[in-house]
Amino acid sequence: STLTRRPKRGTTIREFDPCSDHYVQAYLNRPEVQAALHANATKLPYEWQPCSSVIKKWNDSPTTMIPLIKGLMGQGVRVWVFSGDMDGRIPVTSTKYSLKKMNLTAKTAWHPWYLGGEVGGYTEEYREKLTFATVRGAGHQVPSFQPKRSLSLFIHFLNDTPLPDTSRY
Repeated sequence: STLTRRPKRGTTIREFDPCSDHYVQAYLNRPEVQAALHANATKLPYEWQPCSSVIKKWNDSPTTMIPLIKGLMGQGVRVWVFSGDMDGRIPVTSTKYSLKKMNLTAKTAWHPWYLGGEVGGYTEEYREKLTFATVRGAGHQVPSFQPKRSLSLFIHFLNDTPLPDTSRY
């Protein structure tokens, strides 16, 4: 049956290291790393953690990032929004609904982008200098699940070039 068949290579997250959070925490708590990042200059009495109970109440978190994103775009800043297509915390559909509320004008239609001859995800560009891209096979922390596709996304953002739309890449 299809349930017992082994998935094709690249279709699972077997290359994801579940200990990566521990490595990051150890690295970011090294004194020389904190000095290089100009972090912990006040010498806090506790270590940095990705999730901490130090802050007991957080009341200034916005319910939506849409006004901030619109403000950045209004200042001429290019914005790229990306989602892992396997993200259970913030699904692609939620991000698309948020973008729809911004009343943007499509510059390119929803289409696949490629890396290494494979679909890396899907993307859409808007006239207001916003690009939305999905990353195929990625969960919530996209670079942890798909580092090569994430790097491609980042390089194209820095170079201000569209994601490749042919399988030659």
